Amino acid sequence: MPDNTTPQTPQSDEPLPGAKSPAGAGASQDDATQSAQTSDTGQSDNGNATSPLSAPETTLLAMQKELDEMTEMAKRAVADLQNFKRRTDEEKSGLIVFANLTFLQAIFPVIDNFQRAFQHIPQELTEKEWIKGIFAIEKQFMDTLKTLGFEEIGCEPGTPFDANFHEVVMQAPGEKDMILECFEKGYQFKDKVIRPAKIKVGDGSVNPSNSTFPTQNTAPPTNA
Repeated sequence: MPDNTTPQTPQSDEPLPGAKSPAGAGASQDDATQSAQTSDTGQSDNGNATSPLSAPETTLLAMQKELDEMTEMAKRAVADLQNFKRRTDEEKSGLIVFANLTFLQAIFPVIDNFQRAFQHIPQELTEKEWIKGIFAIEKQFMDTLKTLGFEEIGCEPGTPFDANFHEVVMQAPGEKDMILECFEKGYQFKDKVIRPAKIKVGDGSVNPSNSTFPTQNTAPPTNA
């Protein structure tokens, strides 16, 4: 019997002309993906002008920031120390002034008694050596106080009244606001008045040309 089976064409492993192998297709797809990624990276680099810092640069910036912070802290510490020293010096000076004022106020009666005693020395005794010695002691005592900044406030008769240095305790006929008499001397310490001078001034009822001033001080009026 004749064989009616259609003969089969033998299959070959070689690809047909123009066809791509599966392996080649995969490689081509990988190349396209890599090319796209490269393109994206290039666009990103072009869009950002700042390049990433290296590790040494990052460390250097951190150290510079820390140095700036420490420098600022040091400046503040120096300023605080200077302010503390200034406050301490001011407090020390204040304590010294307070101590001196307390001492000076305590010896005011001694100074006043010297002045009152000198006003009542008889004229015939002023040339005695022991009287001259008392005057010398009083002068030395006052000169020593002056070296500490202690000064007498002027209140000579015929000079104008100054409310910053004088305290009016009496008025009498005379030229207006002119000192007629000083009852108690005043004193200042380092340009600060610690006791104003107690004085008598004119009330303006007498012509200045007719005004007369006493040559000696008298004791201040006593309080009742």
